[in-house]
Amino acid sequence: MDVRGESTVDWKFLDCDPEQRDLLSQKLGISKVVSTILQQRGLNRITDAERFISPKMSDFSDPFLLKNMHQAVELLDFHVGQNSPIAIIGDYDVDGITSIVLLIDILQKFGANPQYFVPKRFTEGYGMSKEIVGRMMKKLTPRLVIALDCGTNSLQEIEMLRKKDIDVLVIDHHILTRGPIPDAIIINPHLFDSNPSLQAMCAVALTFKFAHAFLKYRRTRGDELAFTVRLKSYFDIIALGIIADMVPVRYENRIIAKYGLQSFAKVRRPGLDALCTISNIPPGVPLNHADVSFKLAPRINVSGRLSDAILPIELLRSNNLSDAMVQAKQIDRMNRERQRLEHIVVDEAKKIIAAHYRHDPGIVLFNPKWHSGVVGIAAGKISRTYNRSTIILALERGLAKGSGRSVGDHLVEVLAECASYVDVWGGHKMAIGISLKPENVDAFRIAFNRAIEHHHRSTQAAPEAIEIAHTLNVNDISDAFVQELERCLHPYGQENDEPIFCIRNVRFPNCMEVFGPEKRHFRFWVARHNMPWLTGIAWEMASRIPEQNRSVDILVTIGYDTWNNENFILLKLVDWKYST
Repeated sequence: MDVRGESTVDWKFLDCDPEQRDLLSQKLGISKVVSTILQQRGLNRITDAERFISPKMSDFSDPFLLKNMHQAVELLDFHVGQNSPIAIIGDYDVDGITSIVLLIDILQKFGANPQYFVPKRFTEGYGMSKEIVGRMMKKLTPRLVIALDCGTNSLQEIEMLRKKDIDVLVIDHHILTRGPIPDAIIINPHLFDSNPSLQAMCAVALTFKFAHAFLKYRRTRGDELAFTVRLKSYFDIIALGIIADMVPVRYENRIIAKYGLQSFAKVRRPGLDALCTISNIPPGVPLNHADVSFKLAPRINVSGRLSDAILPIELLRSNNLSDAMVQAKQIDRMNRERQRLEHIVVDEAKKIIAAHYRHDPGIVLFNPKWHSGVVGIAAGKISRTYNRSTIILALERGLAKGSGRSVGDHLVEVLAECASYVDVWGGHKMAIGISLKPENVDAFRIAFNRAIEHHHRSTQAAPEAIEIAHTLNVNDISDAFVQELERCLHPYGQENDEPIFCIRNVRFPNCMEVFGPEKRHFRFWVARHNMPWLTGIAWEMASRIPEQNRSVDILVTIGYDTWNNENFILLKLVDWKYST
């Protein structure tokens, strides 16, 4: 075992108001630990905390509150009534893919036969590019083009379509970064709506609102078919996009995510059943955010990252389990190749950071030999490992192209301060895509770090600190405690992170186990008084294992894991320091 030093990262123990904590605990019948966490997340009012713990579908807002929704629904209704050729252009990530799957299914129920187009990233770039519009026009002359999870910044492409008298509808959540607003009907709360619940939505959640509005519109016109469509049957698909796209799991997103993940314990559509099977997710159990983030989403993403996103779209649309299993196995093989490429990028990135950028406030890395299809995932891993906002770039079509992931910085605001070095960029607070000339990378890195520092000063952010919800005694960790965490706090995600707990004076015995193909991880066990030992796991931490039988304070997340269809409590190590 490679034994190295303790953490140097600051630990920040979050405060709470004891009176308010006790009031929430009493009124809602929850433990003081959970009421503390709710209060730390700004849920001080009884009604807000109750709505968070037990969200209801009746809490959905009227979809027509979104600006341009009336015009969008009327436009779609007209083209459906005219049996117009309809084209859908969507992005190749989980948000775009699930948006396409949802809207195609809804439109087909009303007799439309839309054709979808997803960019081939290595030849057509991202989103609604001129290349994919050109490919679409060679195959189809649509009367209506619907852009999902893209289009807000596609000014020239939309102008080209409008000159051909083609209507354009954009459903997107990316922030406008270039030029005037395009000549299209646009549903994008970042352009027009100030409601935080609407601004928190990703594309598939906005597509759900659009579908809801369309059904309401058809129902008011006496369409009996519209009364038969149950949108909650799509919550499983929508939940994947919400969690994978790193938007807040709050407000209406939380309603969909909670019910959607729970639905996996009941009936799974064939494509998702096959995807869960090859991801080793057992049947009959709800999903959690980690299942989506680390098992399902990477597999849905992999085809678009390495080749073409048609495969996962057809998988999610499949009604035949045997066909779906063939597709899922093909995706799994691609995912193994993605993991191999990703490990190369992450390992080399860590070496570069250690040698050159250990103290930079942000991380910008570029290597023309890296595979551009995996840089987004690698950026996420590096940002979590170093707790710093990260951009990783590879060479694609002559440009340094890649993705950024945030640990709390508003990446759109940060990029706006250094946009003069960038050719194309866009995204949202937690994730961005970026392209620039390779010779500008070094200057961009300096500007990016300067912008990160400015952001930290203006927001008084402390990105290097790990925020700790509560200190627990090891015997506090019981099945009842974990079940309460799941009932009240799940699903986790952005703005509802998995709470981190501190356990003091723990001793790791000599039965610690290093594991994994490259011995990256280790397992440990923690003793409890008159109770079975707890199992723990430390991902990517085998390079810094504490000395055996020396007292340490540990930071962990706590939840259930499943083995042989049996649930057991699992501690996941976040950090550790020797006890003082």
